[in-house]
Amino acid sequence: MRSIRTIVMSLLLLGSMASNSHAEEQVLVVSAATSLQDSFIEAGKLFEHDHPGTRIAFNFASSNQLFSQIEQGAPVDVFASADMSLLKRLEDKSTITESSILARNKLIVIVSNLSRMNINGLGDLKKKGVRIILAGNQVPAGRYARQILQKADQTGSFGPDYNSLVLHNIVSEEPDLRMVAMKIAFGEADAGIVYVSDAGGDVGNKLKTIAIADNLNVLMEYDVAIIKSSAHPAMAKSFYDLLLSPKGQEILIKGGLLPAQTK
Repeated sequence: MRSIRTIVMSLLLLGSMASNSHAEEQVLVVSAATSLQDSFIEAGKLFEHDHPGTRIAFNFASSNQLFSQIEQGAPVDVFASADMSLLKRLEDKSTITESSILARNKLIVIVSNLSRMNINGLGDLKKKGVRIILAGNQVPAGRYARQILQKADQTGSFGPDYNSLVLHNIVSEEPDLRMVAMKIAFGEADAGIVYVSDAGGDVGNKLKTIAIADNLNVLMEYDVAIIKSSAHPAMAKSFYDLLLSPKGQEILIKGGLLPAQTK
């Protein structure tokens, strides 16, 4: 995995290239949590179509990585995070000019179609021999997954030592959910816990999904913000507005997300 320093230097170079490009082209740098990738790419195509001469350069990684890049001065115009506390920290430092809840998401159990284990529910993750992959604890989704396991353990409905038995079955911790879903899809593990939006796309036909009950699940929020140092604040505002518009919300919902405002 590339170091934060390497990524920041790459983004700084991108920002320099954007500044020196033809005057008629604006390059908008959008940093977003990996689980937003498919939806943001679609929204980006729509935005570029409606704004000739503007190109969006996406940077997808874990929210923590993206936050670190922004703190280190990476040239970012719009930031979408899966961890609301990161936006709060940027707000406290007057790093952002505007922010809003973008969408919501839940977590789901995914099982590889290549798995020989009989996994039909959350309780089966504790079985001996089940290989599990989760996002690392430094990733919001990794923390949320562990919260679900703790909640399940506390109900007493999943047997003694449920949480510790499941954690014992973890064979790998990944830096983002794209990697979790991909590794499970290709049989490197039997199961994992990811966002609903990560269980589709290119890997959707290689996975079985199992819903997690609402009383155990985590309804998490994505937040989007305009970075104060944006080189193109007007364009950043326009893309921000698109994401929050009915059309933008439609794209996010199609990508497996829940709308910003839930009833």
